[in-house]
Amino acid sequence: MKKRFVLKTILATVGVALILAISAFGIASLVAPLAMMDLTASIGLKRISGDYAYHEYERSGSIACLARSFVVSADLKYDRVADERFTVLYNLEGFNDFCTSQDEEIGTVDGVEGYTYRSYLCGLEACVRYRLAKTQEQSAAVITFAAGETGKNFPQGNPIVQLAAEATRAADAPFCTLLIEEMEGGGYDAASADYSHILSMLEEVVGA
Repeated sequence: MKKRFVLKTILATVGVALILAISAFGIASLVAPLAMMDLTASIGLKRISGDYAYHEYERSGSIACLARSFVVSADLKYDRVADERFTVLYNLEGFNDFCTSQDEEIGTVDGVEGYTYRSYLCGLEACVRYRLAKTQEQSAAVITFAAGETGKNFPQGNPIVQLAAEATRAADAPFCTLLIEEMEGGGYDAASADYSHILSMLEEVVGA
């Protein structure tokens, strides 16, 4: 009888501790999403970290957290969520200033000259929209978006480059054909570092 009582006491204590831990986690999630964002990222829970980043944006209006939540969703290919978050980000009045501040803070993205933070985000979004596209009209709209964010000097790592990489990985010949038409008719600098290489990649898929 005594052993049973001790066992029940231990189980009750563990149960209370578990409930308190869950409650503390829930409270922290509500009042400190920024801390939870960093905690979950540090233990490899990327998707949850991205969700906390979005909650922190909703709480504080931090554009950096909104951008982070988009990047995480896009990288993990949670495309509908990523697209929704990018739409909010892209339409914010401070979006361009935020991107400029990131360029000043981190310098060239991945050490690639001309590859700006805005290009990085828009390239990710172009890939998200590509994966979501179900019709030729939607595919054409994806290319229009990428082209609108790509300078005529065709800088390295621009959104068309990122989109071309996505389409060639998928061996999507019809889409690659549309991209070739955009590149050849878009008035881009054919002498740029990436132009010929990307065009060759696309032509290889189309000719396969």
